Amino acid sequence: MLYYFKQIDLAIGRLTKNAYRRDDLTLSQVRLLLELGKADNNTMSLKELERCLHVAQPTIVGLVKRLEAKGLVQKSTDPSDSRVRLVELTPAGIAYCSSSVEHIDAMEKGLMAPLTKKEQREFERMLRLVLEHIDNVSEY
Repeated sequence: MLYYFKQIDLAIGRLTKNAYRRDDLTLSQVRLLLELGKADNNTMSLKELERCLHVAQPTIVGLVKRLEAKGLVQKSTDPSDSRVRLVELTPAGIAYCSSSVEHIDAMEKGLMAPLTKKEQREFERMLRLVLEHIDNVSEY
């Protein structure tokens, strides 16, 4: 069964990388944009981004710098604490997030097409259950 998980992961990775490569973005950059898109006012601190993406500060700084050069995010200083750097989606970043979510939804529909609606709900329920339990599995 692990073989199937790995093959699905590789296929989804290939599909998403190809789609984002056309936009000259990496999967990590898109993940950052989508996290900002879910945040209040489309804004998060660098520290918050580090925590939710599970990467080190230099990585976040590099991602933000490249996205800023593409006009998708902008940095600012938190008005209540000048030590805190904030990252916010620009209008172009918001538009990209919307189109990216649409692309992800279309990809999910395509992947789930062979299943009935009932099977899709059951499959999603089972995947969620496996994911919730994954930290309880010991390494072999």
